[in-house]
Amino acid sequence: MKTTMLTAAVLVCGLAQGVAAADLEGKWEALSNTATSITGNIQVAEDAITFGDGTRLGMSADGSATGKWGDHHDPVEGAIYRLQPPADPALLNGNHFCGMPDNKVTYVVLAPFDSGLSLLVYTGDAKPTPDASSCAIYNYAR
Repeated sequence: MKTTMLTAAVLVCGLAQGVAAADLEGKWEALSNTATSITGNIQVAEDAITFGDGTRLGMSADGSATGKWGDHHDPVEGAIYRLQPPADPALLNGNHFCGMPDNKVTYVVLAPFDSGLSLLVYTGDAKPTPDASSCAIYNYAR
């Protein structure tokens, strides 16, 4: 009986995380000062992110990983996306997405928290993991 209840609890937690990852598409309002001043509000689609100034970055899903992404204190499931092509565009106020124009952004991770969303930005060829250093973190709310 205990095993069945534990299995059910694990399945429910897994489904809740999966639902959160699938519910990332749509409009997100800039929440952090960094997001407000660099990206503005964003629109997340299955294959792109569009920023407040209209800049659109193409991306493709590249799996997910559960861990303490960015500033999160509790593990969350982060959806990993590869940018196609890699880029570090100037966005609002001439600020760059990553701030490293010589190192283009190759991956972004969308990590839901409470009713919000963190967008973590990575350069390099290695697929990011929760303990990898990002070049920028932006936070949004619905």
